[in-house]
This record gives sequence, C-alpha cells and structure tokens, in this order.
Amino acid sequence: MLDFEKVKDDIALRLMNTENNQEKLQERPNVQMEDMSASLVIVVGETKEGLATAPITNEIMAELGTDKDTLMETAKANMAEQDYSFKSMRDVLIGTMFPDGVPENDPMVEMMLPPEDGPQMYVLSNENNLHGAAEIMNQKAMDEIADKLGGDFVVLPSSVHEVIVLPYDDSMDSATLDNMIQEINGGVVSPEDKLSDHAFMYDSEAHELVRMDKMEERKQEKEASIENTDKSQDDRSEKKVEAKTAEKAEKQQKSLTDRISNKKEKIAQQEATRPHPSKDKKVALG
Repeated sequence: MLDFEKVKDDIALRLMNTENNQEKLQERPNVQMEDMSASLVIVVGETKEGLATAPITNEIMAELGTDKDTLMETAKANMAEQDYSFKSMRDVLIGTMFPDGVPENDPMVEMMLPPEDGPQMYVLSNENNLHGAAEIMNQKAMDEIADKLGGDFVVLPSSVHEVIVLPYDDSMDSATLDNMIQEINGGVVSPEDKLSDHAFMYDSEAHELVRMDKMEERKQEKEASIENTDKSQDDRSEKKVEAKTAEKAEKQQKSLTDRISNKKEKIAQQEATRPHPSKDKKVALG
C-alpha cells in the first residue's frame, strides 16, 4: 500500500504532446494545456541516464488515497522548491560543443555561435535537462524570467526536455513561429519528444501562459477597447464643449434680451413722466 505522505516530496510533472500519447493519458491523471498534457510521476531514484521514475496511473492515484488536483498542486510545489536552468542559447551551445572550454583565437568559433550582443534566445529546462519542458508550469520560474526579460516573452516548445524563450516584440508573428515549430517537429524532433505545434506567450501582467495566436487576439481586443474608450471620452468631451457653448449663447441672448427690455421700460417711464400739451385746452380770444 502506497503512502501519500511518504512519496509526496517525490512527485513530479511530465509534459507531453496530447495527440502522440493518447494511450498513456487514458491510464493517467492529467491536465490538458492546448495540444499538450501534464501527467505525473514518482521519482524513485537516480541512474547514469538521469532520474528513474514511475508513472502515476489512475490505479496508483486511488491507492494513494488522493485526487488529481492534489497531485498536481503537490508536483508544482515540489518544482518551485527545486532549481531550474535558464541559460542563453550561446552558453548552451558552448557547453555542448566545447565541454573542455572555448578555443582561443579561433575565428570559426564565433561563426558557429550566436552573437553576444543583440536579442538573445534562451533555453529553459530543469537541472538535468530531462523532461525539463514542464518548467513552463513553474510559476516562480516564469515570473522570474519575466522580471529578467522586462515583461512578456515567447515560448517555443522545442521538445519535452526544454523550451526556447525569446523576449517579445511587436514584430513577432504567431503564424510564422507556428510554421517554424511544425517544420522542426516534422523533420528533427522524434514523435516521443515532440511537445507542441504552437508558439506560446507568457502574459507577465496576468501571470499566465497563453497560446501566442490567442494572445495576439487578446492584445487586439485590448487595443480596440482602449480606442473605443478614448473615442467615447472624446465624444463626451465634445458634447460637454457643445453644451457649454450653447449655455453661454443662451446666457448671452438672455442678457441681451434683459438689456433691451430694461431699455424699453426706461423709455416708457420717461415718456410717462414727460409733460404734454392738453388736447382739450382752448385759446381765449380777446
């Protein structure tokens, strides 16, 4: 009988492509994220190849006496306590291509590596670089990366082992990035390592990972809302100006009317008090 309290610190997340793992996912508690799914494993030890794990099936979940939500939250809490790897693509390539150190004064080296200056690409994974793509579910890591990069960033799911991170800028287009990912998945990445066919964006304000095309729609709706708000404010301001102008004109007209009326009253009063020869007066004749 498995004891949840004894294994809870060893529960970890595994992220995989949903379509390519239908059979596995039917037997395991999982959470779907667009075309990806997160399942769970228990880490039972370490080998030369990495960690030895046992998948948590529906039967094992029942034996643990817990539910999917508890397992997911436990795995996320464990991940937040562990270190993650976030390196520039240049540093990753140097570590892979030159494990004994970069040769000095070799012009070919710089031609093989991304430039040090300019926009950087980064690689996000776990410490052992195995099944490290699950780090995109690490809220702490994602927020720290957003702080480092200064806001929203793009996530390219290169494989189940890692994702590529790019600082976001307005020139990026989800359709172009999706096509690039799909071409790489079709020619370079093995079916078992494939993660997703879509680019994602991390919304640093909402603290949420969103598929990039949907994020673009969200931004467009937000911009349209701002434009409508500005237009509404302009319309209200224009109506206020018109109302004030009309009110001013009305006051001026009333003032003019009052002055004319007062002038007429004064003239009438003057006419009333002015002496006039009597029409009935007779002239005496000698």
